[in-house]
Amino acid sequence: MALVFRDVSEAELVHHFMGEFLANITHEFRTPISALAASAELLLDQADDIEPDELRKLLNSLHMGIVGLQTLVDNLLESARLEAGRFRVFPHPVEIGEIIADAARIMQPLLTRYNQRLVVELPASIPVVQADSRRMTQVLVNLLSNANKYSPVGTEIAICATADNGHARIAVADQGPGISDDFRPSLFRRFARPEPGTGQSRYGAGLGLPVVKAIVEAHGGSVGVEDQPGGGSIFWFTLPIATKNESTSR
Repeated sequence: MALVFRDVSEAELVHHFMGEFLANITHEFRTPISALAASAELLLDQADDIEPDELRKLLNSLHMGIVGLQTLVDNLLESARLEAGRFRVFPHPVEIGEIIADAARIMQPLLTRYNQRLVVELPASIPVVQADSRRMTQVLVNLLSNANKYSPVGTEIAICATADNGHARIAVADQGPGISDDFRPSLFRRFARPEPGTGQSRYGAGLGLPVVKAIVEAHGGSVGVEDQPGGGSIFWFTLPIATKNESTSR
């Protein structure tokens, strides 16, 4: 008689983890898809009778749903590239203001919906950074999306940029519940995110911050979070400032 022992705990853990992940990612897709379907159905049924103001609201709802899906898909694709070792960035000289403007344009409908005001503070001399502009726009969209999600209606979200020691520092400040001390070690880990108003983590489609960290570190920068005086969080990241030779070669 031969007895064979096999440790299946890791396999069961992975199986459980993937099941929970798929359940949560399905929920993440279902919400914006349901909103898109409802708006499209209303447009089809009442196209001839809809007033201009109501039409704008429906079109804005469609746009917000599409932005949410696009952000989710982008994060899933980046996560898959990271897992497969195929993640790359292609830095070039770019002005910080251009990246911020692109991200603000994408997020403006969501900010408008919740009456959140975006304030941008840039230095008089905006530094040119060495960055992959498409990837860095994704970084700011993720940070603004989190600020939008966790900040109360009618509050202010701020973006500011400073420069020092060859690096530019870009920060997104919100007026949300902040990050509890017990969750901070998990903050940039994949599939973990805090519940609004609690210190507990919830595993689901929490891919935004890990993607932010991967993109920033691939540029040679760093990323972090700190408490905002008076409440809220400040998520910041750094990027190398382009040298004079790099800037003139644009």
